[in-house]
Amino acid sequence: MKNIKELFEFDGKMALFLAVMSYKAYIVHELCTIELPKHYEMKQEIITDSGETFGFIAESEDSLVVAFRGTKTMDNVSSYLDISQIPYTYVSNSGLTHRGITKIYSTFRNALLADINHLYSDDKKLLVTGHSLGGSLAALFTLDAAVNTNFKNPILYSFASLPIADEGFTKKFYEEVKNSIRVVNVHDAISNCMTPLFFKNKPLLNLPVGQEYQLNFKNRRYIQNHRILCYIHFLSKQYPNEYKELRNKYPGFFPVSTLCE
Repeated sequence: MKNIKELFEFDGKMALFLAVMSYKAYIVHELCTIELPKHYEMKQEIITDSGETFGFIAESEDSLVVAFRGTKTMDNVSSYLDISQIPYTYVSNSGLTHRGITKIYSTFRNALLADINHLYSDDKKLLVTGHSLGGSLAALFTLDAAVNTNFKNPILYSFASLPIADEGFTKKFYEEVKNSIRVVNVHDAISNCMTPLFFKNKPLLNLPVGQEYQLNFKNRRYIQNHRILCYIHFLSKQYPNEYKELRNKYPGFFPVSTLCE
């Protein structure tokens, strides 16, 4: 029975919660500290071999959260422009992935999996999230975790994720990961137009890992349509009851997002 992976439908409250955790991954990079929700404890930062912070692991009584940030440095941009494909060696028969992003993942992969296995508990869910480039890192990790950790049924919510892999990886991902949702704004030019155009001559997919959940919000500045802060703002308007419940449960957890109005 343990091999049967339970399926979960899209959950607006979960999407809001993990969108804020994705936002917090940027804060960890900038400040090396964050305010987590009540009942959650920071267990470990996700740090590359060169000392760059890409996210964190947080733990509560019933879940582990692994959150990845997106692009913050010129080195990150350079990595994303490294668009050659390489075999994804961490899981057998899993196709080719974006070299630059996979190389980032390789710099913290072993330590991250060791931490996750150390924190394993039968009664905990593994929740994974990330925004933009962080959403792509989250996809690489989620497949890896489903195969190579004790958490065989991870739950992934990515936001504005970018191209990451070929059809071989996508096929393997679907075989192993049963709960994954890619949240994307239809007016997000970076995720939906600019990046796919950049990859038009490459057999890379804008990986729709699992169920695609579309948002529809538009700001005058196109970059605002891609920012995780504005994803949070729109989700809070679309799910007002869930937003109120989370705000009451976790005072101070949500960032101020009025610039997205």
